Amino acid sequence: MHTPPTAPLMGPTDTMAGVAREDSPMSTLPSPNGQPLVDFAVLRELEQQVDDLSIVLGFVHDFVDLWESRYERLAQALDPLDPDTALDALLSLKTAASMAGAVRLAGDARELGEAVKRGDGATAVDLLPGLEVCGQQTLQELQEQYIKPREQG
Repeated sequence: MHTPPTAPLMGPTDTMAGVAREDSPMSTLPSPNGQPLVDFAVLRELEQQVDDLSIVLGFVHDFVDLWESRYERLAQALDPLDPDTALDALLSLKTAASMAGAVRLAGDARELGEAVKRGDGATAVDLLPGLEVCGQQTLQELQEQYIKPREQG
């Protein structure tokens, strides 16, 4: 089981939450709790566990490619509120996000899930746009800071 470090481990291509590297076009919204969009240490640990970069790259590509369908499934389950479908969609999203190191997205999904569990559809719907923005920023960060550098070699 992965235990997140108390301070993010930074590599030459990593960024901190809300702080883009000078050479990166990435502009992210700061996180109110200081979490980075992506904890690249999670992906480095996964690389070590499977000992095959192509498997991890494939997983991250799939995570990026499946974002739209995961988000749409969740959005449809919130209006009108279908708690079972929403919680299933959130479980899928949280699990994949955690494995991809997308800690802020996983946290936002967890918060939205708490609203669904309370039966508070209005709050869940209100949280959805923030989750979408976080998801888009996370995808961009993964593409720019993880996928592209490894595919370019």
